[in-house]
Amino acid sequence: MQAQSSIPNARRAAIVAMLLVVATAANAQTANAQTAVSQEHDGWQFSVTPYLWMAGQSGTVRVGQVVPAQNVNVGFSNVLSNLDFGVMGTLEARKDRWLMIVDGFYIKLSRSSDPILGGDLGTARLSVDNGIVQFAGGYRVLQSETTPVDVLAGIRYTNLNTDLSFSPSPLLPAGAQHGDRVDWVDGFLGVRATYKFADRWTIWGYADAGAGGSNFSWQLIAALLWDATKSVSLSGGFRILAQDYNTTSFYYNVKTAGPFLGVRVRF
Repeated sequence: MQAQSSIPNARRAAIVAMLLVVATAANAQTANAQTAVSQEHDGWQFSVTPYLWMAGQSGTVRVGQVVPAQNVNVGFSNVLSNLDFGVMGTLEARKDRWLMIVDGFYIKLSRSSDPILGGDLGTARLSVDNGIVQFAGGYRVLQSETTPVDVLAGIRYTNLNTDLSFSPSPLLPAGAQHGDRVDWVDGFLGVRATYKFADRWTIWGYADAGAGGSNFSWQLIAALLWDATKSVSLSGGFRILAQDYNTTSFYYNVKTAGPFLGVRVRF
């Protein structure tokens, strides 16, 4: 009788032992997964976003001391029709709560006139190079899966080159050429807030303001992102950059604004 009663006890012991093995294995897998996630978040994470900013410009520009200031109101269609070259993109690196962002664009525009004074002054060609690069470092003040908030500080470099040339003509047998170049650097402070309102959808807003080389500059960005895959997101939104720069020989008080489209790749 004692031998028979020991059989169920042996079965129970075997079942308990198997459950302990399964539980131990599951805990080990969970610990390994948590360690991998922790290592992933502890390391550097990068993203690159090429984008197209379909911007126009409005404001006031004065070149030199003799020519009065001129109002500027150029739509994106006019910019596109005179565009020779353009490149735009953003690079972001993040580690834990710290981040670095480099954003920049460069465009080259040119336009030729009709014959001036019936051709006696030939034709004029105006070429404009405009480049802006900004670098910012930031810190995540609100760590959240759905509503993270970052504060940033950085510098924004602006470069403008203009070149006006006249073709050889009866009045200017050798032609003529005149160019101007201005550049300046602004420091700025900014904030960026994100809200993940669905599994693949996120909205975020960004604002900064600064001064230094210019009297004042500010920027606003609103964007909507859709995660096409785990590492690729499509973005679209609206961006405004306002700059007020003034010297004795150059005045530039212009807003550059328009929608944009981008592709963000994380790695």
